[in-house]
Amino acid sequence: MPLNELNELIREKLGIEIYPYQNYVSEEIKKNLDRKRFILVSMPTGSGKTLIELSVAYYLTKKKVSNIVVLEPTRLLCDQMYQRFWRKVFGDDVGVEYEGNCESFEKGKKIIVSTPFTTAKCLDKADAIIVDEVHHAIGDARYEEVLVDLEPNFLIGFTALLPSYKKYLIDSRLVKLLGQPEYLAYDFKSLSTIDPSFKLPKAIADIFDSEFNNLEDSVYEAFFKGLIKGKKETVKFLELTFYTYGKEAFCESYRRLIGKIEENPYIDSICDSKDLSHKARALRSVLNIYKVEEFKPVLIFTSRKSTAYEFERAISDMGKVKVITGDSSRYERLKVVHDLRKGEIDVLISTIVGEEGIDIPEAKLLIMTDVPQSALRFYQRLGRLIRGKEKEEGESTIKYLVVTLTPKTSEYDNLDEALRNLYLEGVDVSYLIEKREDKGPVARVVDIINKSGGRVLINQIDDTKKRSTLSLLSLLESNESKSHIDEYVDRTLRDGKALYYYDEEIMGKVISQVLLGSYCNIGFGETYMRLCNSEYKKIGEILWKKKGSIKLDKKSSLRLFMKLFLSSNLDEVINELSSKKSEYEKELEGKDYNVEITMGKVGNGLMAQILISASVDSVTVNPKVQINYYNLKDEKLAKLNSLVIAYNSLVNFYKLTSTSNGKVDSK
Repeated sequence: MPLNELNELIREKLGIEIYPYQNYVSEEIKKNLDRKRFILVSMPTGSGKTLIELSVAYYLTKKKVSNIVVLEPTRLLCDQMYQRFWRKVFGDDVGVEYEGNCESFEKGKKIIVSTPFTTAKCLDKADAIIVDEVHHAIGDARYEEVLVDLEPNFLIGFTALLPSYKKYLIDSRLVKLLGQPEYLAYDFKSLSTIDPSFKLPKAIADIFDSEFNNLEDSVYEAFFKGLIKGKKETVKFLELTFYTYGKEAFCESYRRLIGKIEENPYIDSICDSKDLSHKARALRSVLNIYKVEEFKPVLIFTSRKSTAYEFERAISDMGKVKVITGDSSRYERLKVVHDLRKGEIDVLISTIVGEEGIDIPEAKLLIMTDVPQSALRFYQRLGRLIRGKEKEEGESTIKYLVVTLTPKTSEYDNLDEALRNLYLEGVDVSYLIEKREDKGPVARVVDIINKSGGRVLINQIDDTKKRSTLSLLSLLESNESKSHIDEYVDRTLRDGKALYYYDEEIMGKVISQVLLGSYCNIGFGETYMRLCNSEYKKIGEILWKKKGSIKLDKKSSLRLFMKLFLSSNLDEVINELSSKKSEYEKELEGKDYNVEITMGKVGNGLMAQILISASVDSVTVNPKVQINYYNLKDEKLAKLNSLVIAYNSLVNFYKLTSTSNGKVDSK
């Protein structure tokens, strides 16, 4: 493998260096590929397996393989790995497919990052397969069926941990096809021997997603959108309880707070459900990979008693399990500690009582199913894992920490302080940081945009922003407070995940009121008598005082018009707005009007100054309207949007001045 050439490529494309131990492992894989076709590599989290996967793919392309499929277990990992690594290094030679689409396969891309089942649908044969997180594949009949059907000439799997029992579950058909696998196992100690500059951590950390099912997701989205009504503090508390501790704790709290929150069918449905909560399901997933018999004693922390007892029910078949809570007597607590030391308990589930005050022996595996807001409480929990007596020389001191977090919620944001504590205690957090990308509330906003067909008005995300009318006067007088959704939308925009434009029909109706108010200052005759009611006259007075200029610059008011879309759809939106511009120009043919737009920068966004001139019955109005675009830097989009809004307002204005109905429909 021409490693110097590859190192230079990665340095240029990714801006990072390949460490000596990564070069060493890459060379070992290369040597084995000269004589073996089936290789399974285990390396600890945070050791940079992805760079080695890139090295393997680079080497295989030099061996003139016809195609390489990189299998990721989830759509999220497909997108993340493709965007962050594969596309940057291999450019147009690599594609990504994970929604059942076959475009990249049909185009004959040299390397394709995909899920197993999309690959099975789109491809008959793969020359080489690189399997990320290969532990998911071993023992999963459907996954292995895909690998067998693709009949690869080379199969290289990577994982952070390959439990010994998994080696006995490998499909015999794969062995018949490829031969017995070669196992290349590296732990932190061996890596530090290979590369003395490699620092051995005290513990390694991993994140597991506590995914909602469909019912749970609908309940959380109702909270997220503001559909659950009640006292603000109560609603917020229940929302946090739901995603942090699961439905058992949530329903317990909800029943205690009846009367402070409106009844809701979403809540009734979840509390009637007999299914395990998302946190309990995640815990079972963790213990399916980190086997109790290999890591006992296992210590599990949760902050709620009801969740602790749900966990006990959920994993009762996975080992000898015991729960201690604040309800446990002093005798019960001492007996638990005694039994744990004697090896008579495999798994201890503890609430806050186990964080301090009793001498629980150090664990090999600590699972935190929630992240305490208190840095001290997190530190105390962590101490149960990483502090304890020194091991004999040569004996591994590495422990494992697993944190379960709920995607697309603020739980991912709550990890920041915890990460600092982990890092200061010598825990390797690099893989954990990588996995937490795009998992917080921003991902929820992106998800809602996707589910709404790629365009979504802000009031479809935030129920608190719904209004029966949008009059110019109410907007100018509005002092709306910021909702929790506003912060998430702003972050989505700042992160570049989404852009927005103002809905031209809704905003156009508001701007047409500016034109009508301006007309009512100087109009006369029958049209004036018909159109100029008290509202338009009041708008006219405001324009007179402000010298014909209106500013729409209140962020809280402008949110009512925002239509969000994914950044990847920018060209499509530009084309749509251009088409609408042409349509409005046709409608305005023969009318006496003019629109001038000048753009400027304001804060972290843009400002559009729109000068509109329109003539009716020898009366010409020429108001100026300022529209601010916060957290938007695409001047072409903002200017085109402003122009389309102006044209829509003119269409409305001319319709009203030529009909008997002088009222703007602002609904």
